[in-house]
Amino acid sequence: MADWVGVVLAAGLGTRLRPLTLHKPKPLVPLAGRPLIERALDALDALGVRAVGVNAFHLGDALVEALAHRPRRPIIVNETTLQGTGGGLRDVAAGLPRTSTIVINGDALFDFDLAPLVAAHRARGSEATLVLRRVPRDSPFARIGLDAAGRIHRIAEVEGPHAPPPDALTYGAYTGVQLVEPALLDALPAEGACDVLRTAYRTRLHQGAAIHAAFVPDDSYWLDVGTVPRYLEAHRAVLDGILRGAPLPAPRPDGVRIAADAQVSPGARLTGPCVIEAGARIAAGATVGAYTFVGADAEVGAGAVLSDCVVWAGARAEGAVRGDVVLPAAPGGYLS
Repeated sequence: MADWVGVVLAAGLGTRLRPLTLHKPKPLVPLAGRPLIERALDALDALGVRAVGVNAFHLGDALVEALAHRPRRPIIVNETTLQGTGGGLRDVAAGLPRTSTIVINGDALFDFDLAPLVAAHRARGSEATLVLRRVPRDSPFARIGLDAAGRIHRIAEVEGPHAPPPDALTYGAYTGVQLVEPALLDALPAEGACDVLRTAYRTRLHQGAAIHAAFVPDDSYWLDVGTVPRYLEAHRAVLDGILRGAPLPAPRPDGVRIAADAQVSPGARLTGPCVIEAGARIAAGATVGAYTFVGADAEVGAGAVLSDCVVWAGARAEGAVRGDVVLPAAPGGYLS
């Protein structure tokens, strides 16, 4: 994979994730204690791509320091105005070697292997491959239409020349992962904000380019972490062992995970699955219920009752909290 490069599109404002993104850019919102963007970067590193670029906008400077520990530091392009998926891809790709590119939306969580998708892309000689998941034909997300050979003939309302009748196509939902060649990038507008599907893909589809789709395995996990409920859902998937890769403390038989240096009062009640991260303190009389994630150095006060929630690192949880996120309080932190 040394002949490939990677791009992570991470410049969104994270509006739907507020207040989590008021003081922290969406790529750095923690999932099970690690910034969300690290999962996409891990997937690219596992393939051995030669270089990686990331676009950023809201609080983008924070990414430089947050990702400095990675062996392969990504090139970060800070946008002064939002450029969309097409403009963002164009501007990041301009700073990378001109070659085959794996593009990942920064808010897409998935566990499928990218290597077979790359192999299929190469075998077909595709100019671009959109990675899809299977959804019911009548799903509002079933926007990509392809034939039996995997060639795309329809993207949303855009149809290519000589397309088979709509009923003859198989439809899928876009996962936020795409494999593109330089010819597809060349079809992007030279400047300005744009959507990659509505510009480059539209143009090349009409010109009859070899654009394909590849379905991920039906048992794959995928989630767009775009809202607070989905953020909580992602943590439930981690605690259930569905979404792997998070460095969690070892579980007890009851599903409770407690870091070695966490302080849990004998008078606290814990119900698994839950996680108490390093340095966290759980006071006497506190109840940490199922599907609760208590971050590093966080505190759970006496009498607090937590359930199906996430307590960020350094935050203090008090009272009853269910189905919510507890953020660090001012000064120097975040207010919910």
